[in-house]
Amino acid sequence: MIPERTAGGRRSRILLALVIAIVVLVAGAGGTVLYARTQLEAPAAAHGTVVNVDVADGETLDGLVDDLRAHDLVRSAFWFHWYARLRGLGGKLRAGRYRLDTGMGASAVIARLEMPPDARTVKLVLPEGLTAAQIAQRVQSDGLGITAAAYVDEEHTGHFSDGFLDGRPAGAPLEGMLFPDTYEVPIGATAHDVVAQQLQAFMSKALPMLGSPPKGFTPYQTLVIASIVEREARLPADRPMVAGVLYNRLARGMDLQVDASVMYGLAEPGRNPTADDLKHDTPYNTYLHAGLPPTPIANPGLASIEAAVHPTASGYLFYVSDGCGHNHYSTTAAEHDALVQQYLNSPCR
Repeated sequence: MIPERTAGGRRSRILLALVIAIVVLVAGAGGTVLYARTQLEAPAAAHGTVVNVDVADGETLDGLVDDLRAHDLVRSAFWFHWYARLRGLGGKLRAGRYRLDTGMGASAVIARLEMPPDARTVKLVLPEGLTAAQIAQRVQSDGLGITAAAYVDEEHTGHFSDGFLDGRPAGAPLEGMLFPDTYEVPIGATAHDVVAQQLQAFMSKALPMLGSPPKGFTPYQTLVIASIVEREARLPADRPMVAGVLYNRLARGMDLQVDASVMYGLAEPGRNPTADDLKHDTPYNTYLHAGLPPTPIANPGLASIEAAVHPTASGYLFYVSDGCGHNHYSTTAAEHDALVQQYLNSPCR
């Protein structure tokens, strides 16, 4: 009888062990499910903050997850990947900009990424007359994910053809050819892509106008004059007049004495020069160096290019701007000095 009691006790202990194991497994599975749910449903950040996440063309979830974690949109990369693959989101994502919120939770983020993006492009507005450095700052601030330094580096050293504009020195920066316009820039574009888009616009819109420059000037020299016109003429009617004055002074061997060029050389566009500024020797100081500055001093629009190609014929050699931005012209230094006294720093009436 003793062996039977021992066998029965053994069976009871085995049954108890099985029950305990099952309970442990169920509890463990429940805990795992609860943990996974916490990782997927609970927001990564305490307070919801709107975040724009850009998905580049061809980007996968693996490449995006670090960006999501950096923006407090994901608590656990493991569970995020697991759930995303369960939902069938393991492949390439649709390129574009997604408006997310740190209070959404990972499962809600995945659900949002399954839908079309809020935007596939970013609108970049570049007005006439900006320098490459000023454009770089706009590119950086417009949410393209491109730094100003990357844009400037591309503008200076990017691999673009030197031969499409006659007279442009080999290796010269692209200043003057970064065409001012409104661009729809694809999400994920690089600095090279933005510059290439601007050059394409320049070649299609501005280059045909520069094909017939004034006699004795190359298309590139004409573009330099157009850039000066863009910075020196604030009103449309003054553009061809200013261009005419510039050509007249060049024809007579006179220094151009363009304030905007001086300030470009000092990397301070838009400010009026001081007496000390005019003495500062840079290649762009047209008070100290004869002829045209070595490159354009801004990126002109079509109206200024048209003025440089078709200047107004006159005998004027000087101009001064009044407080309203209108230029006043003269033929002699004495007349110019009188107009300077009358109009320089005058209020707009």
